[in-house]
Amino acid sequence: MEKSVTPRSKRVSNHIPDDVSLSILSKLSLKSLQRFECACKQWSILFENPYFMNTYRNHIIHTNHSHYDYYDDDESLILQHAILIDPVVTPGPTHWSTLYFVSGETFENTFKLNFSLPFQVLGPDINIVGSTSINGTLCLSNLLDDERNVVLWNPITDEFNVIPPSHVESSPYRTFIAIVHGFGYDHLNDDYKVIRYVEFNSLSFCEIYCRDLSEDDPSLDVYEEPVWEIYSLKNHSWKKLDVDMSMVLRPKTGKDLIRFYLDGMCHWWDKIEKDNDGSYFVSFDVSNEVCVTTHMPLEIGDTFDLRSVKRHLVMLNKSIGLISYSEETNTLHVSVLGEIGVKESWTKLFIIGSLPYVDYPVEAGRNGDIFFVKKDGELACFNLDTRTVKELGVEGIMSQMVIYKKKSLLSIRGINK
Repeated sequence: MEKSVTPRSKRVSNHIPDDVSLSILSKLSLKSLQRFECACKQWSILFENPYFMNTYRNHIIHTNHSHYDYYDDDESLILQHAILIDPVVTPGPTHWSTLYFVSGETFENTFKLNFSLPFQVLGPDINIVGSTSINGTLCLSNLLDDERNVVLWNPITDEFNVIPPSHVESSPYRTFIAIVHGFGYDHLNDDYKVIRYVEFNSLSFCEIYCRDLSEDDPSLDVYEEPVWEIYSLKNHSWKKLDVDMSMVLRPKTGKDLIRFYLDGMCHWWDKIEKDNDGSYFVSFDVSNEVCVTTHMPLEIGDTFDLRSVKRHLVMLNKSIGLISYSEETNTLHVSVLGEIGVKESWTKLFIIGSLPYVDYPVEAGRNGDIFFVKKDGELACFNLDTRTVKELGVEGIMSQMVIYKKKSLLSIRGINK
């Protein structure tokens, strides 16, 4: 009688080879990667592993993480350049804004945009709020007009919407300054929103006279508190924001403004180094209308004086990045934030040098492109992968650079009803 033989079950190994585990980890977001540091000793020192860091940097450069696909072949750049005007020869504005579309793998395609519709409302000094379009729409303002007038404009379809004034602007006893801090998309309610801060000033003697008011009118002495407001395109109205946001942008020029939208949040930074608690930026959740602050790293090197460092907050794929340029060493440093609100999650990924011709950094693009303005005023691009520099060759003084997505065009007419 034959005995039945049961084959022995094979043991399954739970060991994952190091090269496989490192390859998997290199594809994680920085936030997830930092959370895995406590899993084992080897993973706790990943950022000290040269092999892993090279793999991770290559993944950051070549992989397009963004849910909004900012970095595919359909991406273009919009450059806002200022052409200086001699007021003696041509009375009026001292400079004139010009907008260019720039596209192509090597930025070989350039053409000038016709912005006659925004021009009618804003005049020649146009400023773009933020550093990206949202579903093809741009938010435009005029800094010289204290951003009193704001419009939404799609340069491809030429859809145009003038944002109406708020009721706080109607007081005859005060002038006001409105500073736009963010333009974002509320994906929960399918709505576009604009966030701004409004300050009130007393009238001058000339303004009192022009408004036909009496200098003895007691209403002229009533102090009005500054207010935060948010505009809803769907409701076509402003409302007061009941939030505590201590950071207020007070720009002197357009390049002092750091404002961008990423993954449902508007972010802004005033670039001012605080003496007591360090510098930080604000992140505002457009859907839930709450904010979070994140402190900036205090140093980019042991010997660097922050007064000689020019820093710019940017989008780097799906992450928030900080580009710092040291005038002492002529080097660019690129750090990435792992988690909003957590200062310790800043991680430095790249150090590039020597770049003595850099004046200040302005933006990050796809495939490791870092844009900066040279000391001669020209816009140029440094690629983190090839380590090469290319000039974009656009005339005028570079004022702004915006990443524009033609693929994700969404009409604003259906929302504004």
